[in-house]
Amino acid sequence: MKRPVLILTGALFLLTFIIVLYRVIGLEYPLLPAAPGQTWQLLINIRIVPGSEEGVLSLGLPLEHTGKTIIEERVFSGRYSFATLKQGPNRIGVWSGEGIADPQEITYGATILYGPSRNSVSRSPLIGPYRSTLNREEQKFLQELAFTWGRLEPAARLKAIAAALNGDWGASRPKDAVIRQWGELSQKYDRADIALALLTAARLPARATEGLILTEGVYNSPKRWIEVWLSRAWSNLDPETGEISEAAAALLPLAVGEMPAASVRGAEVSDIRWMLRRQVLSNWSLHFQRIIHSDHLLDRWSLFRLPQEFQLTFRILLLVPIGALIICFLRNVIGLPTFGIFMPMLMALAFRSTGLLYGTVIFVGIIGVGFLVRSVLDKFHLLLVPRLSVILTLVIACFTMLALLGNKLGLREFMAVGLIPFVILTMTIERFFVIVEELGTREALLTTAGSTAVAIITYGIIRWETLQLTFFVYPELLLTVVALQIIIGRYTGYRLSEFFRFGSLRGSS
Repeated sequence: MKRPVLILTGALFLLTFIIVLYRVIGLEYPLLPAAPGQTWQLLINIRIVPGSEEGVLSLGLPLEHTGKTIIEERVFSGRYSFATLKQGPNRIGVWSGEGIADPQEITYGATILYGPSRNSVSRSPLIGPYRSTLNREEQKFLQELAFTWGRLEPAARLKAIAAALNGDWGASRPKDAVIRQWGELSQKYDRADIALALLTAARLPARATEGLILTEGVYNSPKRWIEVWLSRAWSNLDPETGEISEAAAALLPLAVGEMPAASVRGAEVSDIRWMLRRQVLSNWSLHFQRIIHSDHLLDRWSLFRLPQEFQLTFRILLLVPIGALIICFLRNVIGLPTFGIFMPMLMALAFRSTGLLYGTVIFVGIIGVGFLVRSVLDKFHLLLVPRLSVILTLVIACFTMLALLGNKLGLREFMAVGLIPFVILTMTIERFFVIVEELGTREALLTTAGSTAVAIITYGIIRWETLQLTFFVYPELLLTVVALQIIIGRYTGYRLSEFFRFGSLRGSS
């Protein structure tokens, strides 16, 4: 390889390395696109009907005290004003408005990342007081009931209380009169309230919590559970089932203590829904807010600055040069025959909508139908442009029929056929006919098979999300692609297919 080519490719490699290294070390970009933990999308929709007084809606917002990071929040308040308050461990969203006559739709959305659990409590919380609804005799009874568990370790004490909630007293079963009195007390109060009182009597720091179970779905009301402090971390007790969970990542707390997850004053909530949905998020997205507010030169020219609707387009577009590099390698080094460079690339992009199987069948099928029509047209000795116009019309007619068929059969892949590049397909039909005439049917079929194989390989590469994100954040990697394309362009050795093609000659010599 000549010296100017070496200097040019070396400079491109070096420039790419310097820019990427500066992003990673200087700007603290992540090396890997996968984010640790789980990401969830929370959406709360509220329909509020105003009353005669000032309406105030208080809503518990996601907390960050157990390894949860709130990446983004979005609020639509209608005609109400919105503010956030901090009250102990709670974050409260407050919507208020006066003189509003029509019902209003209020929406709150948040993106929440669950990472390794971390507790914001550095020392053991204080044991809370009994609820004011319990009289002194009831408090004294609970203390006597919990006395038998006083010598147990906190974790064992919690398990004993959880079992007692389900009627399992173990070896320390109290007298029948005590059990009967406990049953009367359980009937008098809410199960969560009486469980919280029993934990207080057992000298375990505990607090009522309202929130959601982290499963995809729509919820009309939050779930209640009790958080119990066990020496170093919070554990969760379900008062209804008596189950104990130490994995905080399975729950999303919204309100802790006496505060409800949602309350309204001076108005009426006619409908409220909490919706949870899993979301695939990358480390690049975690850095999105930092990048768009950064003053660094590379951050100011980052593709994250583009409007959201254009970002996905460029995530795909930046991989087109990678596809072209793969096609160059498969043609010049491996020796696969193709109908040029653009046809396999554009077919690979079309496969993203039609699917690989349906896209391949459609491509081969239209080539076959087009070849038959082209053979008929050859007898009329048409000029080139009119002949291509007829074939183009045929391709569009085939697309239309497939779309109608897909609509009848419910196959979206057939309805997406319009995204296949019809102009390139028209030229491919013409090229296929010419190869059959000049080199034979076998060579034409090999070229078609090679083009299909290259398109499939390219499709597998450009749909790789990790590669999409990497080139989206580091677009300077295109310089490396150019360097590799130049190296392949200078390759003048034997193609791999030629070793098989001329293998017999090598054996005879």
